[in-house]
Amino acid sequence: MQIEVFPAASGDCLLLTSSDDRRLLADAGLPDAYDEFIATPLSELRAAQKEIDVVYVSHIDRDHIGGVLRMLDDEMKWRAFDHMQLKGKKFKQPAMPRPPAIRALWHNAFLDDISKSESVQLGSALAASANAMAGLNAAGLGTPEMVRNAERVEMLALSVGDAIEVNWRIGDDQLSIPLNPDFAGNFMVARPKKPIELGSMTITVVGPTKVQLEVLRNDWVDWLKRKKDYVETLRNRHRRDVEDLRSGVSPMDVARRAQELALAIEKDVTPPNLASLVLLVEENGRRILLTGDAGDESLLEYLTAAKFIGDDKRLEVDVLKVPHHGADNSYSKKFVESIRASHYIFCGDGEHHNPEPDVVEGYLKAVKTIPLSDGGDTTFWFNCSSARCATKHLKLWQTIEGFFGADGIAPEAKAHFLSKNASRHRLDLT
Repeated sequence: MQIEVFPAASGDCLLLTSSDDRRLLADAGLPDAYDEFIATPLSELRAAQKEIDVVYVSHIDRDHIGGVLRMLDDEMKWRAFDHMQLKGKKFKQPAMPRPPAIRALWHNAFLDDISKSESVQLGSALAASANAMAGLNAAGLGTPEMVRNAERVEMLALSVGDAIEVNWRIGDDQLSIPLNPDFAGNFMVARPKKPIELGSMTITVVGPTKVQLEVLRNDWVDWLKRKKDYVETLRNRHRRDVEDLRSGVSPMDVARRAQELALAIEKDVTPPNLASLVLLVEENGRRILLTGDAGDESLLEYLTAAKFIGDDKRLEVDVLKVPHHGADNSYSKKFVESIRASHYIFCGDGEHHNPEPDVVEGYLKAVKTIPLSDGGDTTFWFNCSSARCATKHLKLWQTIEGFFGADGIAPEAKAHFLSKNASRHRLDLT
């Protein structure tokens, strides 16, 4: 099996290829990162007449689903071009590379169902609200905490809109890509006793549980029922913010309102991370754990319930996609000591301070104190580096790079950082 790790800005994007040439794409990063780093390599599959068997969206955060939507949008433009060509009509060929054909999408798209059932256009309303937030951020208004809250609202708003649009794109009237076919089109929940066969790969859905997904879904239904008029209020408030900025109202007053609004939404909406699809992929005795942005406690709960964690309270895998970009809120000493890997993949470019240096240090300490049972080496993979990061993240990457080598924390651990001109990492599990 081969894993390709793409630069995906602050998001995730991994392509798994089995020994019998089947493919699973795990997320596709942010839209701009997809355009710059991912679209062209994937288009090479189309040129070689190869398909992606499954596009797996771990959850709706924009740094995971945004690139997937961009890929589907690109395919729609190419199909329109094909249609016009067949009709003998002149039509400009799309400028973007054409994605490979997609056979199925795995995505717990409950938001679209709720939006339709409650007749509330939540996605477009929140996405419109995000534009005003983005303007505040770009203008550098408010305290760092205000800006962070504004960013959370902006990302949530865009994520909701992306999730709804993905559902529209894959529908029978557009791209006609099957949704969750191995679950009869229903939500994908933990099903350890009935793994999915994808060629020579066996894929077990270990999370979320049905209870967690239902809780999350019910929270959204309740929110919509209680807030039917709130979406329009939200849109109007942001319009007022934009007008106030234009007319010279104090930027701090506008930023303070942004903070109040951020906290109001934060209170009412369950974070999408709780619904991350967690997969254990196996082939020829090799194991890859794909975690999305799931929390450490949830992951241990899932893996214990599925009996992947044994009586010794440990699980060894060949590859761990480190949860939540190496953020400290999905990390614990118990987790890194319970789940040991030969290869750790960190996805993140330093935005939101991820990967968190303290988290990387925690994984390195686990490597030192808990050797692998076969005595094998441990390798860390990062899809960024000090050579290619934004200037504002340079110190973070220099700190992380300093952990490795003769004077580092764990000189026995190897590390691969993505160089400035590299298109991706390739990790072969043979």
